[in-house]
Amino acid sequence: MIMNKFDTGGRRMYLTSGDKLECCGCKACVEICPQKCISLKEDNEHFIYPVVNKTECTHCNLCEKTCPISSHIFKSSNKSEVWVGRYKSQNVIFDSSSGGAYTAIYKTLLKENYIFYGVRWSENFQVIHDIAKTEQGCENFRKSKYVLSDTNKVFSKIEGHLVNSEKVCFSGTPCQCAALLAYLNSKHIRCDNLIVVDIICHGAPNQYLFDKYISEKIGSKSNITGYIYNFKNKTPYSGKVNSRSAEMISPQGESYILDSQNDPFIKAYYGRLFYRPACGDCRFARPERVSDITIGDAWHIERDYPEWNSLAGVSLILLNSPKGKSLFDDIKKQMEVKKMNIAWAVETNAQLSKPTQMHPKREKFFSLLENTPFEVAVSKSMDGSVFRRVARRIKRFVK
Repeated sequence: MIMNKFDTGGRRMYLTSGDKLECCGCKACVEICPQKCISLKEDNEHFIYPVVNKTECTHCNLCEKTCPISSHIFKSSNKSEVWVGRYKSQNVIFDSSSGGAYTAIYKTLLKENYIFYGVRWSENFQVIHDIAKTEQGCENFRKSKYVLSDTNKVFSKIEGHLVNSEKVCFSGTPCQCAALLAYLNSKHIRCDNLIVVDIICHGAPNQYLFDKYISEKIGSKSNITGYIYNFKNKTPYSGKVNSRSAEMISPQGESYILDSQNDPFIKAYYGRLFYRPACGDCRFARPERVSDITIGDAWHIERDYPEWNSLAGVSLILLNSPKGKSLFDDIKKQMEVKKMNIAWAVETNAQLSKPTQMHPKREKFFSLLENTPFEVAVSKSMDGSVFRRVARRIKRFVK
């Protein structure tokens, strides 16, 4: 995999600088360390950061070479193709975050015996990177999770597949994709059999925040068995689709629609209240990408094509490499597609040009969090907003 390099301002990694803006929590330094002398520790905001055991460190500098913050692996945006599309099946669009582009990708690559690594919910609402080899497994990787996933030992597992000449498709945030590529580069692993798909990312809160939120909403963490939680819910309410919402389904089949007006987690996420510090200084929020394919939302596509509704789900697709462009020849057979340009993509997706600006009361939120209910901490930090405490309830049958 040939990369075009760009000057990123001489960024250093967290282990060298101690600056939290220079750690994305990808765990690549932990996986690459031959001495296994790097561990992870939560800070007072419950974000993880690496800690090195200096007595065991041999100063091989592999951690620095592998850190995606300090390495340079961007592809030129001048060569990217920009498309928008939606899957031809409405059921697939309904079950996707956007327009079903990821479904088209995995349906195409499964025919070529690819192994997939993507993000899913575990049984107790942990957000993890996991392996899938079937359509059913890949379906769990669809839809947004809005929590930074645990990449525990995934990079070394992918290394093993590639060494054995197996084909792999990895999807994740841009920093996770960059971390994987940097890890494989440090290991001198050929990536001819690797397809990398990144998402256009606003920012990532940590698992602790979602755990606190969901346990308070349900009553306790031990009671979550059987619940289903879907971000970017597309169930119509009052005749409209609101993709800035979620749906929580109880074990009894009761469906609760949660949106930015009545749900503190969604309000805080879209309000940029609780992202990781590095998200506010993200070096990957730019038109130059690290992946073969970038997918996201085709916001405001109805301005150019009124018959398409971005809230109902239309995918933005950036093809950043020859592999991505070749794959798209098969992907587009499953989708309705229209060609756009990079200027339009940047105009309609701010995170293709600049990092998310953090909420000015972010520090206040975290200072309140330990001794305050999640909803109260959000409310007091976001201009005293008062939430409607009872979600709109919708009865529905669950087969």
